[in-house]
Amino acid sequence: MECVIIDDEKPFINALRAMLEHHGGIEVLGEARGVDSGIQLIEELEPELVFLDIQMSDGTGFDLLKKLDRQDFHVIFITAHDQFAIDAFKFSAMDYLLKPLISSELKKALDRAQKSIDKEKLNFQFSVLMENINEISRGKKKIILRESENLHIVKLDDILWCQADGSYTVFYLTDDRKIMVSKHLKEFEEYLSPNGFFRAHRSHLVNVSKITRFDRADGGVVYLENEVALPISVRKKERLAEMLNSLQA
Repeated sequence: MECVIIDDEKPFINALRAMLEHHGGIEVLGEARGVDSGIQLIEELEPELVFLDIQMSDGTGFDLLKKLDRQDFHVIFITAHDQFAIDAFKFSAMDYLLKPLISSELKKALDRAQKSIDKEKLNFQFSVLMENINEISRGKKKIILRESENLHIVKLDDILWCQADGSYTVFYLTDDRKIMVSKHLKEFEEYLSPNGFFRAHRSHLVNVSKITRFDRADGGVVYLENEVALPISVRKKERLAEMLNSLQA
């Protein structure tokens, strides 16, 4: 797989080159140190994979993507601990690596990139990423859910609850659709919990804004907008009550 590296820190570029050489199967065609030179590099070399830093001296990696005519390459974003950017990557199902790089994480990202490069899906993910970059600060978020060969763009507000099903997670939506994703519920809990979801039980994660009634008797049950009743773990009852009280006008 042919790649380019766009980052404004030469020591980091050298370290990444060494790690890629050790991994094998990756040819580094060139490198750039900023947005404008990065655009020129991509347009000239047409790589399959781009390692792209988020914060550079002349702009951001997002600025670079907005200016490109083609976005049919796989991107692995490189960032320091920028939670805003990380949220956007997770919700858009895009790969990212934190500085300093960890070899095992780089290997996982490369393995995913080398499995397949579906240009239509890449454009799909890019569009959601850029939309999330614009919308996250306004609280309007979307998530990409991978179901077999399909990618679904789903607004967080359209999710009623998520249900654990072995190593899978089933998303129940307001339009009565169900989407099954090959990831553990715990993985979704990590970035949905800060966005209004609550792990009410070991088997489900609930969108708190969709709760219409909380019955604390008989162990505890919540009712959602579609009248589905879900049990609440005894040790989670008080925390859920606090969250619901905080929503009162």
